[in-house]
Amino acid sequence: MSTLAEQRLICTRPFEWCEIHPGGSIFLCCPGWLKRPLGNILEQDIDTLWNGPLAQEIRKSILNHSFHNCNSRRCPFLSTQTEPVSPVASVQNAEVRTALEQRQTQLDYYPRRLNLCFDDSCNLSCSSCRSEIHQAFGKELETCELVAERIIDQLLPQAHEITLSGFGDPFGSPTYLRLLHDLNQQPDGPDLRLHTNAQLWTEQLWAALPALHSRISAAEISIDAATTETYALNRSGGSFSRLLNNLEFISRLCLPLTLSMVVQANNYREIPAFIDLANQFNATAYFSKLVNWGTFSQLEYRLRAVHIPEHPDHAEFHSLLIRAAAHPRVKIGNLLACIDGG
Repeated sequence: MSTLAEQRLICTRPFEWCEIHPGGSIFLCCPGWLKRPLGNILEQDIDTLWNGPLAQEIRKSILNHSFHNCNSRRCPFLSTQTEPVSPVASVQNAEVRTALEQRQTQLDYYPRRLNLCFDDSCNLSCSSCRSEIHQAFGKELETCELVAERIIDQLLPQAHEITLSGFGDPFGSPTYLRLLHDLNQQPDGPDLRLHTNAQLWTEQLWAALPALHSRISAAEISIDAATTETYALNRSGGSFSRLLNNLEFISRLCLPLTLSMVVQANNYREIPAFIDLANQFNATAYFSKLVNWGTFSQLEYRLRAVHIPEHPDHAEFHSLLIRAAAHPRVKIGNLLACIDGG
């Protein structure tokens, strides 16, 4: 695969995207792929953050095609050279395309797409993410509420799309759920992309948010299993039967739907069954590599990370992944390197 510079590829993320993380830290992309925070929304105003020296330096690294702030091995878009990584001429958003064509690093608009990750409250404990169920309370809850207020005041007025949530669950976090109810009171508010475990996404809950029904642009449901037994291992606190019931309801909403699996040693043999599960609910199947977010020791991570060539099951996994990638409604994200590299 030729280099990004040779293909003159750019990434639109730093020109339209903003992530808000616990405590109010702000990033121009996932910190797993671009580690440098711009600052803190509780300490600085959005213009200082969005158009400050670091933000402009990151944009320059995109415009000169060096991508030197980015982790190309972890980022699924850089590793596969897929949107938001593309030639400038392919960028659909006219505002962003103009900024890229004119090589602007200081922008006269605020982020159009927000990924809200500031509350890790969740109703499940998933081994690939956390070691126990967590709900914000006390000082942590107060901070989450302050961050939500700043987002509503400074970012929502110009946002076109919100992803909820890149951390925690939109229905398992009281702060996020209140935000959804606030957005429900804004008929002309931004579109929503939901990322959830779907345990709490019931028909009854959805009926209480009628103004959001036409504004969901996509939904991703993290599952990490295709059987009851594996789901119990990887999604502690959840019910596979409840998930299936909720998926039956969600699939009737006619949303662009993705079911996702973080592939590891205890679930990779279920890749074919997971594709069948996605097809059952008219969804895309998305697979990604296991990342150690601090929940595993180095030894346990090596035992689980079947995508690593040294893993004893890697050859079997590799064969299953190649077959999976041939399906038209399968995306393998940052696992593409496993096919290219063997």
